[in-house]
Amino acid sequence: RASRRDVMPNYQQHIETVTIASAAATSSVFQLYGHRIVGIGKPATWTAADLSLEVTVDGEATWVKVIDNAGALIKITGLSATVAEFYVVPELLDFFTADKCRIVSTNTGSEADVNQDAARTLVIVLAPLPGN
Repeated sequence: RASRRDVMPNYQQHIETVTIASAAATSSVFQLYGHRIVGIGKPATWTAADLSLEVTVDGEATWVKVIDNAGALIKITGLSATVAEFYVVPELLDFFTADKCRIVSTNTGSEADVNQDAARTLVIVLAPLPGN
């Protein structure tokens, strides 16, 4: 199995910073521009929740959660509430891209949105899709 570097030998990443506002569950909007998400960094202070993604299907009026082909929410789990961490996104997102995207603070069990207790800044690492 090829590693991500083998697939993309001229690897060039792009960094986006987004914020989930206090008492909100979704981040500000960021654009992928033919890139894919390869990592997400979160701050040390975090209201207990997983991370999932939403994309817009009509420019920004309607947002939908990103799910796999079996209908399961794609999410990053096991986040610490007290340690700054960087997560590599699930391989299911290796070929995922969209125009506009948001990060969502998500309940582990119910998958409902979880509001953060304060503003949280996340760092999103983007890389070109394979072949770009």
